Amino acid sequence: MGICIVPRKEGLLRMTTFKIISCSTIRDEVEALRGDIPVEYLEGFLHDTPDVLRDTINEHIAATPGDCTILLAYGRCSNGTAGLVAGAHRLVLPACDDCIALLLGSRRAYMREFAEHPGTYYYTRGWIEELEDPYREYLKMIPRMGEEKSRMVAHMILEAYTRVAVIDTGTYDLEKAQEYVDMVADFYGLPIERIVGSLRLLDKLIHGPHDQEFIVIEPGEVLEERIFWDLSSSEPPAETPPDSRGALRDDPELEACPS
Repeated sequence: MGICIVPRKEGLLRMTTFKIISCSTIRDEVEALRGDIPVEYLEGFLHDTPDVLRDTINEHIAATPGDCTILLAYGRCSNGTAGLVAGAHRLVLPACDDCIALLLGSRRAYMREFAEHPGTYYYTRGWIEELEDPYREYLKMIPRMGEEKSRMVAHMILEAYTRVAVIDTGTYDLEKAQEYVDMVADFYGLPIERIVGSLRLLDKLIHGPHDQEFIVIEPGEVLEERIFWDLSSSEPPAETPPDSRGALRDDPELEACPS
């Protein structure tokens, strides 16, 4: 566990431990930020079945010894995180719908992109290698349905989309990822755009402060679905940067976190 020393007013010291549980699709970005905080990566395909995703995360939470703050590198993820049980731990996760917002730097940035370009299929290195996108589904259909019918079905799946976009987070080989995205865009006849990502929100998850941009579930509590019903209320008046010292500032009495 990563350990922080928290001085209390009465002069006693409390040792607070931290751990990250993250989707493997954002491994590049988490590795760039986590320092010595330990991390457990869960398979990206779990998103295909939100109930299984929830059960798997709960298993990892329950298997964590002691009591610590578990930083969840997930959003709502199709309700896959609704129903998480804190147990002996404190859970913290971004107040956002999914990891698109996490890699764009804020929920506000994602909603701005959605308003301007609602029909966007997003890619990063992690999503290309960890998830099954419509193009890979098309390739799997060919042996069963033939190329012509498979192509027709594949184009129907993305008929409402107007572009594909690569989120460049600066943590992976963009040129290699671009090769796959070029192939996908050519197949669907869609334009490609490169969007500069931001690790701001992910950095805040890992290093604090855990302000209104985050959902905090205290020990013994359950992350109820209703908390996600109005995510817009979690947006601060201005997007606040991570603490300049990189300390976990979610605890008002926290002084330092050794690297």
